Amino acid sequence: MKLNLKTIVAFISSAILGLIIVQVIWINSAIEVRKSQFDEEVRGSLVEVTLQIPKVVRANQEDIFYQRKKQLDPTVKDINKLISAMLGSTPFQKVSEKITEKQLDSLIKNEMLKRGINTDYVFGVYDATTGASLYKQDSMTAAFNKQLITKGINIQFFVDEFMLKQPFISIFFPKKNGYIFRKMFLILSISLLLILTVIYAFYYTVNTIYKQKQLSEIKNDFINNMTHELKTPISTIQLACEALTDSDMNSPESQGTFIEMIKDENSRLKGLVDTVLKTAILDKGQVKLNEEPINLLDVLNRVKDNFSLKISQLGGEIKIENDLPELIFEGDKQHMTNVFQNLIDNAIKYSTEIPKITISTLKTIDKYIVNVTDNGIGISKENLDKIFEKLYRVPTGDLHNVKGFGLGLNYVKSIVELHGGNITVKSTKDKGSSFIITLPLNK
Repeated sequence: MKLNLKTIVAFISSAILGLIIVQVIWINSAIEVRKSQFDEEVRGSLVEVTLQIPKVVRANQEDIFYQRKKQLDPTVKDINKLISAMLGSTPFQKVSEKITEKQLDSLIKNEMLKRGINTDYVFGVYDATTGASLYKQDSMTAAFNKQLITKGINIQFFVDEFMLKQPFISIFFPKKNGYIFRKMFLILSISLLLILTVIYAFYYTVNTIYKQKQLSEIKNDFINNMTHELKTPISTIQLACEALTDSDMNSPESQGTFIEMIKDENSRLKGLVDTVLKTAILDKGQVKLNEEPINLLDVLNRVKDNFSLKISQLGGEIKIENDLPELIFEGDKQHMTNVFQNLIDNAIKYSTEIPKITISTLKTIDKYIVNVTDNGIGISKENLDKIFEKLYRVPTGDLHNVKGFGLGLNYVKSIVELHGGNITVKSTKDKGSSFIITLPLNK
């Protein structure tokens, strides 16, 4: 079964889309695994913290006991009063009095750093029964109180034997996702780069295939056009030669007519071959400009004279609008003549009405602007950007009334650019076109 290009592209697109979806799912799974690992590392840190809390509590109580011992009244002899004065209410203190928030924060931070966790966090200590906070909350902790209770990582811890219900610590990381993404930056970047590379490679491949397909179609069209163009003069020359060998056509007048016909068709063949050869030379970059000071006005008048007979036969006109005495320019006279001849020839060929062509000139501080305007069939927007491409011709179906290979405008653009200028076009379908050539005064 033969598959067309669109079907193949659709199959490949589906396969690549599938690979991208799998890659995205894998990335998402990797992020979830990394989040789970992070949570486990945090829990491990909190376990270590809970093991150290009783030690800190005892150290704090011993310090309080020692301070009170120094403050005892030496005159008191009653042992019960002495013990009561030394212990006070120490065993029955609140959690916040047995271990300060700062001490707890220091324990958490140290354990986290040991495990390579270095990101902002908030924590709270809550009653296991009521869920009430056992520390006075600052503004940041209060702002994340809901997340601490619902989304925080928590663990119950032992303070001392005097507490009937042991509290629990809850810790929440506001920038958890950003931290995990930073940790996975390398692998995520590589994955994203691979996805983008696959997409670009696919786009580049498909684009290249379509361009090659278009080029193949253009080349086939060129071959068909060239065959059509060459067959006519060859057939004419063949008929003229057969007529010359015919004994009934031996009169000097008839022979002269056929010989003239052969000369004309031979010149036409030479022109076709020269057009193709000039394009080949341009492609190889072997064009050598014979630059000299030329008057563009002379070039334009010469082109006008060359087409005057043909345009008058069609009832049309060519006029030059110029207010300058001369347009001196450093360039190749022959090539510049060819440039304007191509534009005028196209203006005549692509006109369905009486051709009216206007060549206007303008001089600025540093450049000449020559505008060639016609009232032809115009060019559609979708074809406007392609008309300067080699071998490109505006599609006309199977019609062959307009002759050519699609080389003229490509030649025009190449020659203008070799002279340091540029050419643009403005066109409206069915209303005409305007080709604007800009040339530098001094290169």
